[in-house]
Amino acid sequence: MFGKYKMHPNSGVNPPYAPAYPLEWECPLRTLEVVTRVERSKVEALLADTPFDLVNDRVAFRFMLSPGHTLALHAGAMFDLMVTVPVRCEGLFTQTHIFMYCTDPMGIAAGREIFGYTKKDATHRFEEGTDGSVEGWVRRRGTPLADFRFTPDDGAPLVRLVDGDEQPAGEIHVRRVPHPERPEPVYADVVYRRTPLEYSPPRPGRVTMTLHPSEFDPIAALEPEILGAHFMVSDVYGGGFAVEDRRLLKRLIP
Repeated sequence: MFGKYKMHPNSGVNPPYAPAYPLEWECPLRTLEVVTRVERSKVEALLADTPFDLVNDRVAFRFMLSPGHTLALHAGAMFDLMVTVPVRCEGLFTQTHIFMYCTDPMGIAAGREIFGYTKKDATHRFEEGTDGSVEGWVRRRGTPLADFRFTPDDGAPLVRLVDGDEQPAGEIHVRRVPHPERPEPVYADVVYRRTPLEYSPPRPGRVTMTLHPSEFDPIAALEPEILGAHFMVSDVYGGGFAVEDRRLLKRLIP
C-alpha cells in the first residue's frame, strides 16, 4: 500500500509487524456495463453452493477503470471486469460477481480475503475516445478473455440489470478459507458490502463484445445474448469503515 491510508491496529491478514493492506481506499470510477441474457440454469449451477436466490436471467459484464486508485498508485489505475448477477439473500436485494478479474495484486488479495470476491489476475486495455467511445480487452496470463468496443448512441435502448427503478445495491459473496489438511473449506461465511457510488446518468450506446473460450476462465461458456450497453462515471467511490456498509451476515462453516 502506497497511499495515504494507514492500517488499523490488528486489522490485517498478515501479522501486525507485516501488514498486507489497509481496509480504506478511494478513487473515481468509469464503468462500461454490457447487460446480457444468459440461460438461467447456467448461472444457477454457479450459485449452487451459495444461499443466494437468483432474481432473473440477466448478467452484467462491467468493464471498470479506477484512475488513481489508492491501492494501485504505482500503476496509475486499477481495472476490474465484474461478471455480475442480481440476487436476494437475508432480506437484501443485491448482486454477486460470478466471475471477476483485476489488474492489481493487492486488490485481488484484499477482495478475496476480506469479502470473498471471485477475483483472479488479469491485464487490460481501456481506452476512451473524444467521442465517448470505449474500446479495450481483458487477458489473463497472455490468454485473451474479452474484447469490447462501445459507441455512444442516445437512441439505443437502455437496459439495466433488472427492470424497474430499483436496482440491486451492494455486493454479497460467500467467503471461504481452505482447510490445511483436506480439500474442503475449514471456514465459510456470507459477507455483504455497499460502497459509496454517485453514478452519472447512464449513457446508452452500441457495443460489440467477444468472449474467448478458456478452459480455466469459462466466461465464454455463458454464451450471453447482448441486450444493451451503457457508460457511467462516478467521482465518488471508496472503501473503509467510515464510508461503507459492511456486514458479516451469517456463518456457514463450521
